[in-house]
Amino acid sequence: MTLSSGISRTKTIVLILVILVSLFVRLEYVIQVNTQPISDMQDYDRRAVTLQEKGTFATNEKHGATYRPPGYVVFLALIYKVFGHNYHVVYILQSLMSVSVLLAIYLFARRVFDQNTALMGLIIAALYVPFIGYSGVLLTEILFLTLFSYALYSFVRGTQENKVHWFVLSGVLFGLATLTRSISLLVPLILLGWYCLRSYKEVLTKRLWFPSILMILFMALTIMPWTIRNYMEQKEFVLVDTISGLNLLTGNNDYATGYYTDEVMKLPGYRRAVTEGKNDAQVDRFMKQEAVRWIAQHPVLFIKLVIRKLLISVSDTRDWIADLYHFDKIFLYSKNFNKYYHWTLMALGAVGAVMVLLYKREALFVVLTATYFPAVLSIFFFQYRYIFPAIILIIPLAAFAVQQIYSRKSYFAFICAAVLVFVLKYTAYYLIV
Repeated sequence: MTLSSGISRTKTIVLILVILVSLFVRLEYVIQVNTQPISDMQDYDRRAVTLQEKGTFATNEKHGATYRPPGYVVFLALIYKVFGHNYHVVYILQSLMSVSVLLAIYLFARRVFDQNTALMGLIIAALYVPFIGYSGVLLTEILFLTLFSYALYSFVRGTQENKVHWFVLSGVLFGLATLTRSISLLVPLILLGWYCLRSYKEVLTKRLWFPSILMILFMALTIMPWTIRNYMEQKEFVLVDTISGLNLLTGNNDYATGYYTDEVMKLPGYRRAVTEGKNDAQVDRFMKQEAVRWIAQHPVLFIKLVIRKLLISVSDTRDWIADLYHFDKIFLYSKNFNKYYHWTLMALGAVGAVMVLLYKREALFVVLTATYFPAVLSIFFFQYRYIFPAIILIIPLAAFAVQQIYSRKSYFAFICAAVLVFVLKYTAYYLIV
């Protein structure tokens, strides 16, 4: 046995141990969860029960069938149909999926960077407590992260191996991810834009455009049945959901702070939207128009809000879900631990992004995709869980930074990361005040 094979075997053992311990920690936590779903969790639960019992997405309520994407509702309904209305079965399955996200991060980082970075990324991801806690919450996050992370991995394999079936799989997974949370809709365009720029000399060859078209085609085919169903119900085009209008108005109005606030319901535009007998699509369009009108009338305030939300998205870790679902029962969790871990991760991710620009530009798409999510949040509004899709990309960047600092003995990069931690700390305190 050579030294290299011995190292490889050691890394395999570490990989297996991290996966098993991560699964144990999740299962140990979720079996203790007895919190009854409220707010969004209750809505997903109610919609899933209706689908499972009556076979319909219709709600007969203010927010109708198209208000939310169908992915998580279908996921819950299938579980309820097979196992009964049992939250703990959902939590156990989500625990398995959450661990699979860790594995996806490892596989993705190994493809984009190297095995050492991948293993470091796996360990970093395993210690990120929100990935554990959200395993025991009736929200879209774990399902979405699973679909999204493996869509990214499939895309990378497709670009590296030039095999069409990986592009097809990526398209299907991106479609399913978008049907779970529509925020991922534009990500494939970012990835394909990078792919074309990277291989610009081949942009007109079948080798490049054919798999790219297939990826978009299969994503569209995956989404299309739901879009057709929406058109038949709403009598107008609704690609995925009708919640973006409310989200846009919540983030852009006289009461906007960067976070969700019930003050949006006091707005005359909101009241007109929901009280004049409009269907979901009409309400959504009306709220978008109200938000765009406000932005046009207050451009300076809009820019200030965008900057504020960008700062919030990288520095603020407050999460009412963590309090409600008692994340304090999770091993290692404390609010201070989560804060400093998040700030350190973001700081290392920023350093990693710079090092990608300097030393590994073929991984630039990781930086571009990671920055997409804070950019979108800066237009709408922030909740801590909305940044999770970016986190699964920031983790490999942070791991790459650690590897580069160690291998290059870059004390300057280390100092920059340390300074950034304190910048993020005081930015968060400033924003909270």
